[in-house]
Amino acid sequence: MTQALVYLLALALALSLLITGIRSVRTYRQNRRRRIAAPVRALLLELLCAAEDEQSALLDRITRVDKRTWKALEPTVASMLGKVSGRARTTLVLLYERRGSPADAVARLRSRSAVRRGRAAQVLGQLRHRPAAPSLCRLLDDPDREVRLTAARALGRIGDPVAVPRLLACLHGARTVPPAVVTAALAALGPDAWPGAAAGLRDPAPLARAVAVEVLGVTGAITQTPGIVRALREDPETEVRIRAARALGRLGMPDGLEPLLAAIRPGEPYALRIVAAGALGSLGATAATDPLAEVLGDADPHVAGTAARALLRLGPAGAAALREAADGRSGVRAAAQARAVLAEAAVGGTRQDVLVEVAL
Repeated sequence: MTQALVYLLALALALSLLITGIRSVRTYRQNRRRRIAAPVRALLLELLCAAEDEQSALLDRITRVDKRTWKALEPTVASMLGKVSGRARTTLVLLYERRGSPADAVARLRSRSAVRRGRAAQVLGQLRHRPAAPSLCRLLDDPDREVRLTAARALGRIGDPVAVPRLLACLHGARTVPPAVVTAALAALGPDAWPGAAAGLRDPAPLARAVAVEVLGVTGAITQTPGIVRALREDPETEVRIRAARALGRLGMPDGLEPLLAAIRPGEPYALRIVAAGALGSLGATAATDPLAEVLGDADPHVAGTAARALLRLGPAGAAALREAADGRSGVRAAAQARAVLAEAAVGGTRQDVLVEVAL
């Protein structure tokens, strides 16, 4: 027992010394890097603040620094690149290009170190270096999860549509990227992502179809409305249909009216009926007034409540339908929902009036 205790104490001491040693080495390297980069860091700040006609000489001076100094300075440049915009960002990108750093970063994507691969992907994304897109696409299958996430974000910043099918593909398989990261990356591409996302609506994987239709809605792909309508009507997965209904509400196109009206009918999944009712309110079509009024007495209170709020967003026609239902002509449930929403609207309006008076 005594020997085991001594062994454990020795092991704990060794681990403590190891941790202390690693921290000391890390601190030493950081301080050494700061000392090396200090003279050039001041020059870098001067470059960012300089007038346009003075920048060329400063760029030349920083470009000519030796590799050791640039290696110490580069983390500062990378940090600044993610924080500045406009002329300052253009200047930093030009500095990277003069140093040949984009090519070096592409080469580091094949490094054995996951940390180096991740840092290289981050820099290339910040530089928006489009030639790196194929290499970054390969990192979406990287063994390291953080490298995969960094590569996906970098592809979103670069904005090359060649990445769209690869981003959708990395949603399933042995090495995946979270849907939220893929959605954000695809949304960052804007209209360039539309053709690839539309093709993704036919992907065998339900999650890929769901993300594709979400991206089309978020980015305002009104030209892809027919494909989204088809997904709402025909897709076998409820989650895909829900996102399609939400996308149609965001797009606000008249083509979405009929499929959304069909989606609120009894017999459809409750979650889909709720989202479709809310989407009809966003659509703002007065033709949805009567169908939504019929749902006010639905057995599911969430469906009925969403329909009531959607009616309120349809303007005078929807408000009139709510007042009629509140009189009890459509049943007790419908009357309760209508009264509740009208009361909420009245309280909200009163509060808004009070705030306006206070402001005046």
